Amino acid sequence: MKKIGLITHIADVDGAFPIVLANLIFKDIEIISCEIEEVDEYVETFLKRREEFQKLYIVDVNVSEEMAKKLEQIDASFVEIFDHHISRENLNIYPFIHVIDSRNGKKECGTTLFYEYLKNHYPNSYLENEGLKELIELVRQGDTWDFTDTYKEKANKLGTLYGLYGREEFIARYTNLIKQMERFSFTKEEEFLLEIEEGRIKRYIEEKLEHVKKAVIEGIKVGIVFAEANRSLLGHRMCEEEDIDIAIVIHVNRSVSYRANKEDTDVNTIAKVYGGGGHKHAGGSPLPEHLKEKIIESIFHDVVWK
Repeated sequence: MKKIGLITHIADVDGAFPIVLANLIFKDIEIISCEIEEVDEYVETFLKRREEFQKLYIVDVNVSEEMAKKLEQIDASFVEIFDHHISRENLNIYPFIHVIDSRNGKKECGTTLFYEYLKNHYPNSYLENEGLKELIELVRQGDTWDFTDTYKEKANKLGTLYGLYGREEFIARYTNLIKQMERFSFTKEEEFLLEIEEGRIKRYIEEKLEHVKKAVIEGIKVGIVFAEANRSLLGHRMCEEEDIDIAIVIHVNRSVSYRANKEDTDVNTIAKVYGGGGHKHAGGSPLPEHLKEKIIESIFHDVVWK
């Protein structure tokens, strides 16, 4: 039988949980987790091996306009794309691309869109598990910041556990957990770890807030900081405490994140200029090409690359 291909976002829980869902349904899956700017490249590798695959799913990331046209010409039935970033809504003209920011008054995420598709096309007892449904709601709220009082604390805790376990362990653990559980709850050991980690996160964010640089970019007041972890929490704290419209958090090994909390502010104003996009109040863009080399050259004046 042919394999299933799956491409997801490497950055967070919403990119990891579609892999958990796929593990519950499909037996033979080839998975790629990547940054937004790498999607087209990996789609090309799947197309070159088209005969090996039954279907290619792309979740929480999207292809370029050029790749969408190519897929339509080659075989539109081969791929299904589930994305919730409003900056890519223009791609909804293609029948295999589903960009949905919100539905029935609720913000959507990649996980919720993929889950609904799987429920409709691959009925399965695991997908009806009440514990799984709660986990999906926690992923949705944590990714979109569309919090309810009931789930806000647990949603943040799930995101923290993702960081503690690491991506691969998180996916394996929750794939197995869903197969065994009826309701979802954190274990006593996890609650203990979370208590310690929440203290560390608080200290980390306080330290980073001391190094915020303020500037004006594209006519917008921004705060800029370098950070490798807890970028959403940090960005929202910056917006709350600094006289800025958009928080910019740079992870030099990954990407640039943008956060805002003012109703009249849209981070896409900046993100799109630099090759990215996202939601109104949360987005990202890729790092400039050869950034690390440029940093090294700015420190060491006589660099000869081998």
